[in-house]
Amino acid sequence: MATGQSPEDAIQVKDAARALSEIITQLPSVWIEGQITSVKIRPGSDWVFMDLRDVSADATLNVVFNRSVIENSPTEITSGLRVLVHGKPEFWMNRGSLIIRGKAISPVGLGELMIQLEKLKQKLAAEGLFAPERKRAIPFLPKKIGLICGRASAAMKDVIENTKLRWPGIEFDVHEVAVQGVKSSSEVRASLSQLNAEKKVDVIVITRGGGSFEDLLPFSDELLIRAVAASVIPVVSAIGHEQDTPLLDYVADLRASTPTDAASKIVPDLDDEIDLIDRFIDSMRERIGNRIEREQVSLERLLETSALNSPSEFIQTHRDELFDLKSGLRELITSKITSEQSWFKPRLAQLRTLSPMGTLARGFAIVRGKDGKLIRKSSDASIGEVLDIRVEKDSLKAQVTK
Repeated sequence: MATGQSPEDAIQVKDAARALSEIITQLPSVWIEGQITSVKIRPGSDWVFMDLRDVSADATLNVVFNRSVIENSPTEITSGLRVLVHGKPEFWMNRGSLIIRGKAISPVGLGELMIQLEKLKQKLAAEGLFAPERKRAIPFLPKKIGLICGRASAAMKDVIENTKLRWPGIEFDVHEVAVQGVKSSSEVRASLSQLNAEKKVDVIVITRGGGSFEDLLPFSDELLIRAVAASVIPVVSAIGHEQDTPLLDYVADLRASTPTDAASKIVPDLDDEIDLIDRFIDSMRERIGNRIEREQVSLERLLETSALNSPSEFIQTHRDELFDLKSGLRELITSKITSEQSWFKPRLAQLRTLSPMGTLARGFAIVRGKDGKLIRKSSDASIGEVLDIRVEKDSLKAQVTK
């Protein structure tokens, strides 16, 4: 019997397939967790074929179920669903392929996924990645928009068409990536990194259409969330529908409820801006017209005054008024001086009577000795001392001899 250990001893395909089948058949039944990427039910067939993919690695297994297992499942088994499959490995000789003969299938509990997602959300929030103060303002009118989206997707079409309807001249730098599955997060991160490195866009929009909870899980990936937080260019999240809230919505600088909503938030509407400018122009014209009208009325009133209609008469009238005021002021000053003199003269006479000068006028004198001291009696002076004698008009010098 051939052993296949040399070219001369080669075995037949059927023998090799039979040997593999015998080995694989000896493997025990196993529980496998993965995400369904396709479900095929052939008309008239009792079998259901599906592809089960790892959610975190590039690995896929073919699983075959009896149709009754799928039909009796309490949950609809569809593409994108994360499931637990119980089955036994088999090798199909006619196809030369390894399959898992499925015996039972059940969805992975969404509750567990949501718990894990909530823990990650709390962790990132505690680090401040969702804080409002770290979010940057979206430019009023970006010159160019970076768009990360699915390949030839409806979301890409919605964003581009609706944005250009609002502002026709806008430009896009489109990066088409996987928006579902194991490669999605890494491809989105790579495009985000490239756009940040090139710095040719003013804002980045990450978008995809709606989907199941599992479909949108890549947009809650921790590495992607941290990459968005580190972006130097503002990021807009436009994932799914209004009710969908992946963690990308929390870290993005702006959240749009849908791809169409993103268009209304990243550029202004040209027609609205034109209407606004027209309203400003109309308002300015009205205000300028009102100001001109008010100034015209003021000017007309000014032109009606006598100062402009008859300048000489105006000048003469005010000259007469000034003359009258001058005469009145002169009379007032004269009257005031006379009144003050009447009050001042008797007090001046009284003051003169009481002053030392009045005493001198009556024949008395003031005698001062050395150092200006007053001589009130003879003993205040000494023989030989020079005295200063003040009389009414002037003074005398005298020397004491006795």
